[in-house]
This record gives sequence, C-alpha cells and structure tokens, in this order.
Amino acid sequence: MTNSSIQNSSNSIKILWEPPALENTVIGKFIAFTTDRTGETFSDYKGFYNWSIENQEHFWSYLWDFTNVIGDKGSQVIQKLDNVPWARFFPDSKISYAENMLARVFEKPDEPAIIARLQGEKDRVLSWQELYNDVSRWEQLFIKSGLCEGDHIGVYLSNIPETISILLAASNLGIIFTSAGMEMGAKDLINRFGQVQPKLFITADGYVHGKKNISRLDVVKLVQEKINSIKQTIILQLIDEDNLDISGLKNTVEYTECINQFHPKEIIFNRRDFNYPLYVLFSSGSTGKPKCFEHSTGGILLKHISEYVLHCEVMPGDKVFYHATPSWMMWNWLASGLAMGATILMYDGSPAYPDANAQWDFTASNGCTHHGTAAPVILSWDKADIRPREDFDLSALRMIMSTGAILPSQGFEFIHEHVKQDVKISPISGGTDIVGCFVGGNALMPTYAGQINAPILGMNVQIWDDKGKPVKKGEIGELVCINSFPSMPLRFLNDPDGARYKAEYFEYYDGHVWRHGDSVEVTNEGQFIIVGRSDATLNQNGVRIGSAVIYDQLVPFADQIKDSAAIDFTRPDNKQAMTILFLAIDNYERGVSEDLQKAICTAVKNNVTPYAIPSKIIAVPDILKTPNGKKAEVVMKKIINGKEIPNASLYGEELVEHFIKIGADLIKTYS
Repeated sequence: MTNSSIQNSSNSIKILWEPPALENTVIGKFIAFTTDRTGETFSDYKGFYNWSIENQEHFWSYLWDFTNVIGDKGSQVIQKLDNVPWARFFPDSKISYAENMLARVFEKPDEPAIIARLQGEKDRVLSWQELYNDVSRWEQLFIKSGLCEGDHIGVYLSNIPETISILLAASNLGIIFTSAGMEMGAKDLINRFGQVQPKLFITADGYVHGKKNISRLDVVKLVQEKINSIKQTIILQLIDEDNLDISGLKNTVEYTECINQFHPKEIIFNRRDFNYPLYVLFSSGSTGKPKCFEHSTGGILLKHISEYVLHCEVMPGDKVFYHATPSWMMWNWLASGLAMGATILMYDGSPAYPDANAQWDFTASNGCTHHGTAAPVILSWDKADIRPREDFDLSALRMIMSTGAILPSQGFEFIHEHVKQDVKISPISGGTDIVGCFVGGNALMPTYAGQINAPILGMNVQIWDDKGKPVKKGEIGELVCINSFPSMPLRFLNDPDGARYKAEYFEYYDGHVWRHGDSVEVTNEGQFIIVGRSDATLNQNGVRIGSAVIYDQLVPFADQIKDSAAIDFTRPDNKQAMTILFLAIDNYERGVSEDLQKAICTAVKNNVTPYAIPSKIIAVPDILKTPNGKKAEVVMKKIINGKEIPNASLYGEELVEHFIKIGADLIKTYS
C-alpha cells in the first residue's frame, strides 16, 4: 500500500510506503508460526522484535524450522563462552552450506538459478541443474588438485557465475574460501591473500569495466612471486579473445583445459559442524594490514536466511539482484539468495556503461523482484535524469535495497517518483565483520524518506552515548549490539588469544557489548539515519577503503611529499562522502602540481581501485598529529566537516585554523 501525498503532521516527513495487512507478508506468516508455538500474539514489528531479542533461543530455533533449513539441528541453540565471540550457536548441529544452496535443484532443475550479464554481452543463464553440474566438476577438480579439508583457496575473479560454483564446491569439501574482485590492485590483494596463505589461486586474465579491457596478468604474476603457499594457479580466459599466453606464470593451467577432464556426477553433501569455517573476509585496512574475519557455515546461512525471508520478503522463484563485487560482503550476501530458492542476478561491469540505465536494462528484462545497489549509484540515476518507470517494465519489482553509503532523502524520493511508487525502499546497514545487517527494512513499518526502519530481528541493537546510555529521539550515538548472534566472526586469523578481536569491538564499553563504529541518529519516528563511520575509514563511492592503502601509493613520491592525510568530507548537498587527500609539501601556497596529482591518481587507480581516487588533492603546510605523533585523521575529518574540536592547542592552533578555513571553503562550494 502506498500514498505519495501522505505527510507526517508533526514534522512533515514524507511517508513513501505503508505496510500491507500482517497476514499478507512473509514476516506475518512467521509471526503466526511463532504464535502457534508460544500462544503469544503480536500486532506490530516492535512487539515481535522485542520478543525475538528476549527469547533468542526460540527465535533462531523457530526460524530454522519455519524456513526448512536442511541439517541435523541438535539439541542446543546457544552455548555461552567465556571469551569472544562469547557464544556458539547450534553447537551440536551438522549442516552443509552447499546442500542448502542447491536444494531447489531437486524440485525445479530447469528453472534459472543464476542469470549473469557481462556488460555489453548477452545474458548467460544457468539452470539449477547446470549450476549443480558445475559445482560437481569443480569439486572433482579440487580433489584432483590435492586440496584437503581445512585448506584455503584464494579466488581473484569478477562477478561471474564461476565464483559462486567455486564457493559451493569448496564449502562441500571443507575448503575455506576467500575472494577479491579484480578491481583490487596487487598490493591490497597480497596484503589479504598473504595472510590467508591459499594453496590454490583461481583467477582470470582480466576484467571489463566501461570501455576498457583491463589485463591482470601482471598482478597474477606478482601474487605468485609474493605468496609462497600457492602451489597451483587456475586461470580463466575472460578478456583475451586470442590464445591466452601464460608462459610467464608458474604452475598455471587454463580453466577449460582442466575442467573438461571432469563430467558431472552426484554430489555427496558433507554436513559439518554448524561452526565450521566457510570463508574469510577482510576489513578495509585503515590501520595497516586488513583484519581477517573467519566466518562460520551455519552462522552465515542462518543470518542471511533471517534477512532474506523476514526483512526482504524473498520467496522461492523470486529474482534478486545486488550491485556487487567479490571484494565486498554484499557479493557473499547475494550468493546466499540461492538458499531461498531465488534466482540471483549477477551483473559484471560498470553500472554506468553504456549509460546510467545499464542495471535497469539487465534487471527489468529478467523480471527482477528485489533490486539492490549502492547509494551513490541511485544518486547517479537522479543526476543522469533517467526515468526507469517510463522506460522499463517494472511490474515484478517489489523492493529496492541500498547500502554502501548513506542514501539521503532525495534518493528515496527519486525512487518513489521515477522508479516505482509502490516499491518498498529498504536501505540496510551492517558490515563485513558480520556479513550481514544490524538495521534494515521490514514489511510491517512505513518507509520515511531518508530513514531506515528498525533493528534486524534477533539483534539487540541500541544507540548509545559515550556513557553507555541509550540516546533520545533526535540524538546521535554509537551503534551497539548487546547480545550474541550467529554471524559473529568465529575468530580473526593470526589472533590466537582473541586479543585483537576483543579490542576491536568489546573494549569501548564495559561488558560483552559489540560497538560497531557507526554514528547513528534516532529519528522522531523511531527509525534510524546512519550518519557515518565513527572512525576515519574512507567511504567514497560507497566502497569502504582504509586510508593506509592510499598512503601506500604515495611512497614513490616521498621526495615531493612531507606527509599526507586522506579524509572523507561529506557534501552538504547530497550527503555523499568524497575523499580529500591532503599533502604536506614545501611551498604549499603554490598548490599540488598537475603532474603529481595525475601520478597519484593513476597509482591509486591501478593498485587499489578506481573508486578510491581522491576527489580533491589539497596542499597544506602540515598534517595534524596527536601528541604521540599519530595522524589525527578523526580530528581532521571533524574539522573539515564543520565540527568544533576541543583542545586545538594539542594539534597546533595555527594549523587547526588552516584546516578550518579549508573546511569552510569546501562546505561553501558543495552547499
């Protein structure tokens, strides 16, 4: 039910969507399922949410039953631990990720499991049976390659179906998967895979983005040289239309040459401990080498099921799209859509090529029910003045999801006016560290422009001030979660006593409280607005990047640069982050030379990602530092975004004034 003209009488916040009747929603059916077992009745989301966090064991157990999770459930739901992650879920259960992901093959073998498009090419459709067959062949290849349970593989590919097949085959053999998209540069890739120490490296000759075919053979060669654990490399031919030259690569075989040895056969699904490792994901690396999060098979599966079914209303046969790359947790999230019996839609290439309609042309032509993308992409549609509702058949579309950055009110209103009025707009916010969401949408609450509905079921999410007290409506605080949940990382790699894990999330507040590092406003409607990261992580273009990777690219220019700081400035006009790179140089009044700016941007583009290229490079006399000599990134971020800081003398009052003036100029320019 929608009404584009409804206005909230108290504060003129526009309501863009109103909920249907409870019984007409999937979450409503789960509430009825719960009522049958408990005798308790619930009339709204808030009441059911409170029940879910007060009765965690029942909530997760009932969700398992309601969604027909395949596995041996066991007798215990939550086992408390004395150290991080403080609990293990379903400690005596056995489960197979691949078995749950491929279950629909036995009911609808000829229906599409994956529809994929490489920009500018025809769609590639894999039925459930074809996906099953591919997984079978990859599994046989891994066995012949000598991989064993507990081994790691590193996958450096773009957003293509093979990446999904590799994940499923690896999981069934107990091989731990880790991935990175091919937009990632060599140094960032080595910093990640070097910590995992994969035995097998799976990659391609390159990828396509916009008008360019980008070769990655030089990156592959460097990875082989730097990571000694790699025993073999399998390479796919994606951009070289002629014969692929792999003569300069060691222990490397071409994909079709080795996969064609195997014929599909029945997959014997291996159920392992619910908490057996599934894959490793990485933090942004803002303070050095990225942290390695090892995630559990069952924890990921159950958390994703809760979000797909109860918050996104995804049902078997639906078609789900998310703008993603294997470097980003949303790729892992999209993959789990297969466990719902949904078809996943995978688009590889620039979302703006050949024009801003690229994603809509793909999703609309395939009957997409759930379209997910990054907030900056939505704003780019508005800027490009496109009108999807006029140009495409969007009759199947029920939900638009956004993440990766803050979606301001104007983004909501663009969707409502120019995409579809009866669509549920559901921004989500979570993190790589949990491969899921803390807050998101649901079908029982109205959509207000610029706001996120509520905490995710089963997650005791609160917004606290610095003293550990919940903030009032209209105030901003820290997002915390005060209970355990299934997708908490099992551990950090190379953190044997859990000290780094504990320090990262649990030492800011007393007790077992996860402090996520997001600043969040509680609105007068009781919903949420993500203000931004509490720390200095860069988030330009919706892609979280650690400032350390930018600094790494400045090393070749050390003779010209005294110091540097990469800081996000939030534009007042559209609330999007843009990265400002400050360079402390001699004769800073002259500014940064065009040659140096161009060289830095090229280095970031080639070695990190094009999305991280600084929007502005500004010369300054020096960089603010803490008394112990550390770059005061958070302080500089506050200053250039127009916020006052205490104790300016700690950083040098004249230098602080210099940054205040820069911030004022930026605010004036982008207001």
